[in-house]
Amino acid sequence: MGIHLTPDQEARIAALAASNGRSTGELVQEAVALWEDQKARRLVARPKRTPAEAASRIRELRKGVRLPAGVTLEELINYGRA
Repeated sequence: MGIHLTPDQEARIAALAASNGRSTGELVQEAVALWEDQKARRLVARPKRTPAEAASRIRELRKGVRLPAGVTLEELINYGRA
């Protein structure tokens, strides 16, 4: 798999790796692992919503209210089904 980074991104990754005494590959692996762990924690920490709560939230969305960061409409609908 090829990953295309801007020169600025490459420089930032190289600087972070050097400052932590790691290779860029190790740094990227650790970053991905941390991201996956954080994502898993967010999914577990979310409270279950009732169908009525989900419907209310969808009505808010139709008014132009935005979802919190990281929440998709599909996830919101699935919470209502749980």
